[in-house]
Amino acid sequence: MSRSFSPSLVAAPISLPANPKIVIIHAVPLLRLGMETALRAAPALSATEILGFAGLTEAAESLGRAGPGDAVIVDGSAWASLEQYRAAPQFARLRTSGPAFALITSADHGATRLLEARGISGVIAPDADAEDLVGLATDLLAGRTCFPTAVAPLNAATGLARLSNRQFEILELMTRGLLNKQIAWELGLTEGTVKSHVSAILEKLGCDRRTQAIAAFMQSFGVGKVHAAVA
Repeated sequence: MSRSFSPSLVAAPISLPANPKIVIIHAVPLLRLGMETALRAAPALSATEILGFAGLTEAAESLGRAGPGDAVIVDGSAWASLEQYRAAPQFARLRTSGPAFALITSADHGATRLLEARGISGVIAPDADAEDLVGLATDLLAGRTCFPTAVAPLNAATGLARLSNRQFEILELMTRGLLNKQIAWELGLTEGTVKSHVSAILEKLGCDRRTQAIAAFMQSFGVGKVHAAVA
């Protein structure tokens, strides 16, 4: 089941798993504290353990103990790091039998589609209010997804919606700085196949260079700074 923004602040307890946990990961202390405070003040989450961390490394122990029925809300700028983290052998289970993940990001339609395909359960804008945050948290704990129904398009990044799932995967790996040979190894493809997909990605996004496609991807997530290798 899925619902879209804006959710209402739940004043009465709802059906949630026993002893649920919400892990918040955000590098900005004031924003992290504000989120923790808003969630702790919600009556519907009175029995929920709220934990806040500056980064994935600091949250490792709590993530290792998190499971179905728990939720993790991560700053969208850590998207690439989160994907690498969930792919690590010791945390690979987070993709299939772990907690529900949501990102704090100004994602457009293309980015939202990518997030759903990659197993993310929700998105919330950085300027969302407390009601939206509580609604997102309760949805995640109850096993529902929570995505915006419509977000204003962001220039070339809107072309992301035209990419296939495989092309999404390749573009996301490009944003991590992987070269074609490395992407081929990661996905079990030939380097020639990856090159063909990259060409198709550039065409669909209306880009001439690899770095432009990466910038479009990052813009779609509302992240302005791009660090990537050029192949």
